[in-house]
Formats: sequence, C-alpha cells, structure tokens
Amino acid sequence: MIKEYKTIHEIASPLMVVDHVEGVTYDELAELELPNGEVRRCKVLSVEGDRAVLQLFDSALGINLAESKVRFLGHPLELGVSEDMLGRVFNGMGDPIDGGPAIIAEEHRDINGLPMNPAARAYPAEFIQTGVSTIDGLNTLVRGQKLPIFSCSGLPRAALAAQIAR
Repeated sequence: MIKEYKTIHEIASPLMVVDHVEGVTYDELAELELPNGEVRRCKVLSVEGDRAVLQLFDSALGINLAESKVRFLGHPLELGVSEDMLGRVFNGMGDPIDGGPAIIAEEHRDINGLPMNPAARAYPAEFIQTGVSTIDGLNTLVRGQKLPIFSCSGLPRAALAAQIAR
C-alpha cells in the first residue's frame, strides 16, 4: 500500500529529509507532489528510525515544505524495456527525447545492478615495469589495474604519467 507523507522536515538541494515514515527501504523510488500538482521523482539514500533522507532528481526550487506530499512507491527505480527502444534516444530517466512516441514496456528492469563478487575476479598476474622504483617496489602496477598518481602542486605528475605510459 502506497502511503503519502506531509512531514518534509528540510530540503538542502539535492537532499530532502522526511520524518515519521514507516516501511521505507534504501534505494526505494519516491514521488514528491507539489501543491500545483507537479510531480518530481526522488530516491531514498538513507533511513534511520522514522527519518528518511531522499535525493531529488529535479530542482528543489518552488517546493513548499508544509504543503508538498511525498509518496514512497515500494520499489527501486526501474526502466521499462522493449524491442521498440532500439535506435531511439532517451534521457536519464528512460523517457524518449527524440520526438517519437512513448515506449510500451514489455517488462520492467531494476536499473541497480548486482554488486560485483570480488572473489570471482581474475587474479592479477601480468606485472608492468614502469621504471619508477617507488611504484615498482611499493605499489606495483598490474595490467588492467588503475594506478593513482598522488602529487602536490608544482610537482611533475604529468611528466611521471607520461613516463609510465611510455
């Protein structure tokens, strides 16, 4: 059952705090309805007791804390998919922006992927010699791995990166 709450405590764009919520879960999709009927989407970032912190996907301008309503939808952000999507252009929420008709979804898929299993990764085995003794000895570089280069202002980090690339 979808519940509506008029207990918005605070907004600090793009975050919004809603008090006295029940049954709300992390990553749940919500809709913020303004007094003029405009609906904006958001998602739950954190729940502590009966207080939820939400991230607004739209601007926080024009939101009246006392008269706006928050509706938790009970599911994460999903994308309606269909073969009709092929060759089309969409915005970040999955709405068509190419002037074509709306997509009739054959199924809805959760956009949040499963976490990667670190034990399933291939073990790094191909050492790359950079010629920089501190990197080769203390922070060895392996093919497919990212190498962070930390530096202070004025030090030759670009020259070091170019040397490693060569």
